[in-house]
Amino acid sequence: MYTHTMEQIHITLSNKEKRHYFLYLLAMLFFAVLILSLILLAKFRSPFSDADLVSIQVLQEKAKFEDRQAKTIYVLDSAFSKIERLPLETRNTFEANEIQYSINDIPNVFETVNTTDPRKQSYVQIARFYEMFFRDKEMASKMNENMKFYKKQAEDCAIGVKEKKQQLLNRDNSMLMRP
Repeated sequence: MYTHTMEQIHITLSNKEKRHYFLYLLAMLFFAVLILSLILLAKFRSPFSDADLVSIQVLQEKAKFEDRQAKTIYVLDSAFSKIERLPLETRNTFEANEIQYSINDIPNVFETVNTTDPRKQSYVQIARFYEMFFRDKEMASKMNENMKFYKKQAEDCAIGVKEKKQQLLNRDNSMLMRP
């Protein structure tokens, strides 16, 4: 009869068996990790699956912006040229109103286009610049009018002074001629 206790049984493995046993355990670990990963991560969306879609959306946004920009370049150029050609001598209220409407249209260029391109904010800055330029032109026109008005007043005053001098001279001469 053989009575064996747990302490007495020793299983010895050769190096080849140890290597096979290690590879088996490693394969089982890899398989278990793979199964658990598939189970746990199957519910999550991959951030890489949308990369192409995001790139396409960004390109579409840029195309929308560039298309609208090409259509509005005329508005920008015409508003600037109208302001630039605004004469300092005379102010035309119809022309001033037309310029003001053009300036007010510039920041609203992208209201009808749904784009998140941050470059659309530059149109607000352009409108502010045009508004300042227009106000400067109006101020220069008013200053020009004031200068003409004061020049005219100075000329009238000089004529009045000459007339008064002439009247005084005539009065002095007439007093000298009296006996």
